[in-house]
Amino acid sequence: MKKLLVFALLTSSLLATTVSFKGDKVTLNSNGLKIGQKAPVFTVVNKDFIEEAVGGPSDKVQVIAFIPSFDTGVCKLETIAFNEKISKMKNVVVKIVSKDLPFAIGRFCNSNKITNVNTVSDYKDANHALRYGATISAPAFLEGFFGRVIYVVDTDGTITYKEVVPEITNEPNYDKIIKAVNSLTK
Repeated sequence: MKKLLVFALLTSSLLATTVSFKGDKVTLNSNGLKIGQKAPVFTVVNKDFIEEAVGGPSDKVQVIAFIPSFDTGVCKLETIAFNEKISKMKNVVVKIVSKDLPFAIGRFCNSNKITNVNTVSDYKDANHALRYGATISAPAFLEGFFGRVIYVVDTDGTITYKEVVPEITNEPNYDKIIKAVNSLTK
């Protein structure tokens, strides 16, 4: 029995991604999806409690950005940056996914004049983020929150870019994300 437990622990640690939060080790639930794989479709709700699909084939290139919470400074900066930078591009939709309740997302968007990106909540079934490798599994005080993970998905639903931000308190690399989007929208 002990050998089985040790094997399970070793296997799960090999399948997980390690990042940090303020320098301390944080484990995401898995390595997530890979470039070239199909982005699974999942349903979230927006600030008005209207369901939206994320992932899968779409008439636009999708930027799917998982964040811990709109109530943090870095998530605010990231959302504002996406609202200003990428949203001006043609044939692109940015979907920023958190577990925040739609009420909080609505207040956040109104306070920060967020109108060009889709801010959505996966509060009902955060198991969707598990497939994308975005859910924090340790340490316990962060368990269930999302790490900072970004995917770019082409119109066929194929992942063409992935970024797992190594320090959750840092913003993603916008230049690389924009380059990945531009390569698909020309």
